[in-house]
Amino acid sequence: MAVGGGHGAGWSLVMAAMAVLCAFCVVGLLRRPLATEPVRMAMAMALAMALLHVLMVPLMAGAAGGAHHHAHGGGGRPGGDPVAAAAAAGAADHGIMMTVLVLELIAGGLAAARLRPRRPRGS
Repeated sequence: MAVGGGHGAGWSLVMAAMAVLCAFCVVGLLRRPLATEPVRMAMAMALAMALLHVLMVPLMAGAAGGAHHHAHGGGGRPGGDPVAAAAAAGAADHGIMMTVLVLELIAGGLAAARLRPRRPRGS
């Protein structure tokens, strides 16, 4: 998404940095799957990324919202409305970001569950 998303250079750099941070967590989990430190790092990073995505939602909604508001006046022109196309692309990006947000929350929850102390059965 960072390379082919068409978000501009600034957003592409932010997404690339987020991907690099995710790679650190994956490498740590693969090297020491039974240790708690990599799991804690993965949990913290997943929740931090989810928070970052939640904070980005209004930014994307503001950019797509203005285009969406203006797109209503265009009607259904046969040639297509570039503003409406931009609004549709923004809505698609918003949906993808929400999917990523849900996956980050799931990853954080799984890491938290992994860190939870295990009790013997029957107690």
